[in-house]
Amino acid sequence: MNYAQQSRSNTSSGFWLGLLYGTAAGAAAALLFAPKPGAHLRRDVVDGASRLRNTAQEKYSQASDVVADWVNRGRSAVNEGKRAFMSAKPNGMDTSL
Repeated sequence: MNYAQQSRSNTSSGFWLGLLYGTAAGAAAALLFAPKPGAHLRRDVVDGASRLRNTAQEKYSQASDVVADWVNRGRSAVNEGKRAFMSAKPNGMDTSL
């Protein structure tokens, strides 16, 4: 990839990231400045925060499951490697350092 292509790629990703942040800021401002009574606005904010918390908890749980699976796979691979090493070493060979 040459410099011009890389520069266009960085500019493009920056544009989309800025658009995403701008959209989020606009949505937050719209909620805060909407002509709603305080109780309705507070309820909307609490409901939104609750949905966000639930989504974050679900994603954390999913990520934890994936990490635990990878850890278990890693442990199995290490144990299998140990078994293979121990079965391949000559009898009487000291493997301790």
